[in-house]
Amino acid sequence: MSFIDYLLSAVLMLITFAIGSSLRFADFENIFRKSKPLYLGLFLQMVFLPICAFIIAAVANLSPAEKVGLIIVAICPGGTTSNFISYLIKADTALAVALTSINSLLILVSIPVLSNWAVAAFMGGHTEVSLPILNTVWEVTKIVIIPATLGLLFNRYFPNIAHRIKFPLKVINTLLLGVVFLIKFFAGEESGGSGISVDEIIRLLPTTLLMHLSSMILSYFIALKLFKLSGIQSTTISIEVGLQNTVLAIFVAGTLMHNAPMTKPALVYAMFSFFTTLVFAFITIRIRRD
Repeated sequence: MSFIDYLLSAVLMLITFAIGSSLRFADFENIFRKSKPLYLGLFLQMVFLPICAFIIAAVANLSPAEKVGLIIVAICPGGTTSNFISYLIKADTALAVALTSINSLLILVSIPVLSNWAVAAFMGGHTEVSLPILNTVWEVTKIVIIPATLGLLFNRYFPNIAHRIKFPLKVINTLLLGVVFLIKFFAGEESGGSGISVDEIIRLLPTTLLMHLSSMILSYFIALKLFKLSGIQSTTISIEVGLQNTVLAIFVAGTLMHNAPMTKPALVYAMFSFFTTLVFAFITIRIRRD
């Protein structure tokens, strides 16, 4: 891992701690008592989004490896950055964290199975994906579970301090995350960046943007209109569907499958998805509150 990768992990841990420090244990009790939003969110992330991605990949003018890469993005559900957006706009953060926590366990099975299926469907091969389970569990525990738990405990025992540092942490985390992603996706490879070319970005942008916007908007209206969830819950679910864990997608495609072209959809997706999701979430939250 390069310095920027270690920095990214540290920033994500700080973000998760900040999210945890804004929650109470009672928030999670309320989520599991009202399980409808949780189950719907899991379905939209783990089933609906991959189906959307498969349909788009099937008709898109991409190489077979890039089609598989698009599917890999869709099967890596949102991580701490999607939780961070819910935290920033004051959506249902407890629901967001609960979805991330459960998905962190489900992906141990879903990623190997669906990745192999995508390879067979679009490349006609039998490339094996071997997810290092123990290492993945540790990474998820280190970046999500431990910092969030520490944040929860901090808020429980030091509530006044947790309240005072809430806004400064929002500002610091936003700036740090922006710097890290700018370096990661726009710097050259020698500086810890991806080195992706402008031509590749332009070619992949329409397809990745279509998958991102269609799944996010549809999931919002499915939750709001079909299942009659609240505006805040619907926005939270659309954030989790709209913002995928591109770091995990790059790890699966590049490190586990050893296929550089498969990482390109994730790289392009990461360049815009945080900002478009943030704007969409802000607009929908304002509309429902007004």
